[in-house]
Amino acid sequence: MFNDLARDQAKILIVDDVPSNVHVVREAVRGLGEVRFATTGPAALDMAKRSRPDVILLDIEMPDMDGYAVCREIKATPRLRDIPVIFVTSHGQSENELRALSMGGVDFLHKPLNVPVARARIQTHLALQRKTRQLARAQQDLTDVLQNLPAFIAHWGADGRNVFCNDAEGQWFGIPAAAMLGMHAREALGDANYAAIDGYLSQALRQGNASFDMSFTRRDGTALHGQVSLVDRQEAGYLMLVTDVTERKRAEQALFDEKERIRITLNSIGDAVIATDAEGCITFLNPIAEVMTGWLAREALGKPIDLIMPLQETGAGRRIANPVRLALAESRTVGMALDCALVRRDGALLEVEDSAAPILDHAGQLTGSIIVFHDVSEARAMAVKMTHLAQHDALTNLPNRILLQDRLLQSLQQAEQSGERMCLMMLDLDHFQLINDSMGHSVGDKLLQQVAKRLQGALRPSDTVSRQGGDEFIILLPGLGGIEQSALFAEKLRKVVAEPFWLGEARYDLSACMGVSLYPDDSRDAEDLYRHADAALYHAKQAGRNLCRFFSGEIEEALLTRRALERHIRMGAEQGGFLVYYQPKVDMESQDIVGVEALMRWRKEEGDIQSPADFIPLAEKTGLILQLGQFVLRQACRDGKRWLDAGHPLRVAVNVSSLQMAEGCFDEEVREALAETGLPASLLQLEITESVLAQDADKTMATLAELKRLGVSIAIDDFGTGYSSLSYLKLFPIDVLKIDQSFVHDMLSDRNSAAIVAAIVSMAQGMSLDLVAEGVESEAQAQALFKLGCRVMQGYRYGKPMPAAELERSLA
Repeated sequence: MFNDLARDQAKILIVDDVPSNVHVVREAVRGLGEVRFATTGPAALDMAKRSRPDVILLDIEMPDMDGYAVCREIKATPRLRDIPVIFVTSHGQSENELRALSMGGVDFLHKPLNVPVARARIQTHLALQRKTRQLARAQQDLTDVLQNLPAFIAHWGADGRNVFCNDAEGQWFGIPAAAMLGMHAREALGDANYAAIDGYLSQALRQGNASFDMSFTRRDGTALHGQVSLVDRQEAGYLMLVTDVTERKRAEQALFDEKERIRITLNSIGDAVIATDAEGCITFLNPIAEVMTGWLAREALGKPIDLIMPLQETGAGRRIANPVRLALAESRTVGMALDCALVRRDGALLEVEDSAAPILDHAGQLTGSIIVFHDVSEARAMAVKMTHLAQHDALTNLPNRILLQDRLLQSLQQAEQSGERMCLMMLDLDHFQLINDSMGHSVGDKLLQQVAKRLQGALRPSDTVSRQGGDEFIILLPGLGGIEQSALFAEKLRKVVAEPFWLGEARYDLSACMGVSLYPDDSRDAEDLYRHADAALYHAKQAGRNLCRFFSGEIEEALLTRRALERHIRMGAEQGGFLVYYQPKVDMESQDIVGVEALMRWRKEEGDIQSPADFIPLAEKTGLILQLGQFVLRQACRDGKRWLDAGHPLRVAVNVSSLQMAEGCFDEEVREALAETGLPASLLQLEITESVLAQDADKTMATLAELKRLGVSIAIDDFGTGYSSLSYLKLFPIDVLKIDQSFVHDMLSDRNSAAIVAAIVSMAQGMSLDLVAEGVESEAQAQALFKLGCRVMQGYRYGKPMPAAELERSLA
């Protein structure tokens, strides 16, 4: 108790006109709280009003205004009347004590004081005062909760009349709480509402409580849906809690109406609809599905989809897996196979088509599937008559993808039997979109028709040229004797396209890129032939225009890597599998980690961690390095700020590519990264190679100057291996030279490497530049570098590049 009071710093006011008495009383209350004293009645009242005490120790006999008068004034003041007053006097006990107590005093202490007893009694009153305040706060909290609770709470006495209600404004039943007090529940709630509750009230009186939903009618005629709880208080009556569930009831009604609307819709549409659970068992058939399958809904419920809706190929009669199974297994929409027939319950066949789709709940969990299908027997009969239109391009009358696929499969079978080669070429017109944009699509369409005729005229009768859409053509060349023959065909077609085209008096010059894939050299099936030819075409377009490229494994690997890289960057570097590792930089003298270099890693789908050498060149070539550079910069700043907050002020070094420097806004990106993460600019170091300095020196100089104004330090990475001129050391604002690891690796065994290292160290010292030695792997290398004057080392001797968490363990 004492400790609690001490923490609360109780305020004690001592009122006595004799200083010695004040001293004695003060000793008795030492440590119980903050002590103040007054020597006159008016002074005591003024002090109490300015700073309300928790207890007043009041002497009775004082000049001008005695203790009784002071107590009377205190009890007459609303703000002070609850303060406990303990009288302290040397007068006789009975008469004075009774008078003191009758005036509102809570206790009576006699002089001379028995200090331990007085202290104990004062402690008791302080504790009581504290408990009283806590109870008042709790009561006020309860009152606030009841008044602001979004529910109607009322206490009805045993006679059914209102004892308490929290509806101060009368928002629930139109009667404010003050007016409802003493009113019978029937009158307050209304006859109809009370009659509806009466039956549940009897249940509550029997069982102790009852809970139910009901609809109330307010006095203004509006409806209120409430969840009602009744609690029996025996002789004290009962409690009522009503929670407004009007919106929930409306939502339930709307859901019911919507389900009924969907049911009527599904039963009225012309397509068959079947729904299943997550296991593929039937949960619903609409009337059309009953007619088409021959099963009634009540018979089919719970049975597997394969029994109710068996499928087979139209011609061959081979059974086909129901698309529902694939939709459930892969959680995606699945279309039915071509030439698909439904085997009715009576054995008859109906040609059908459409699709199946998974059903996911609000949490994305698979709960079932739905398949919608219809009879296409007549439509397919019509399609047979329109085979030519279906298999040929409307603009050029060339075979389309469907017919090409059929001929490709036939050619593959023949090539496998004969042992001959076959070739698939993809041809794409260069910059053809510019013609459509500048001259109009009508001109573009006429040119495409002329290109189609020329290609057909340059091929053998057994060859196929197909238009796939846009300005892309695919050429199938079966029965080739050798690779050289395919190269001759490719060159012939390229020249055919390059000849001028004439539309009236207008001349148009076109060129084309081609990608070539060979069977059996590159591919053994149709899918690989398409994919490899596409990869070769892509490689040709990347290399320039009017080119032809044959497929190779290196082309495909580069294409797959590029696409994976692009996909991951589109996902966002944070979610795309890109990681930032850190290699520590160690001060040789103190052996402390004084900085780190941020190095990117890429985790591909299969989980392999790729080093920068595997993807950074491709990222730079395609421009994707800009997004990756932004990601590394921000992540490094975030990690650096976290280490700084943890007491490790490490300078974080980030590599900068030439594309980033050439972009023109790199200094602004750095400024935004520092502002966003809160990392001090002095703890960020940007590493650039010597070749970067040689590109657009004026622009680079301006960018580096802006970065220096921010407070960022600049380091030259791989120093000594790049641009041969050293003038940039004088022109550019450089802070750090990093000795390339190739020199460090050979410095103990090669005199030239050792001389180069010594020269770099000497030059840096002469120009007051800091040094970092890269690739330090042995103690001997470290000692040799330290003797030359290089203190900061980086390399496997001190740690490989590691994730941030592993580095933090090293720091700890």
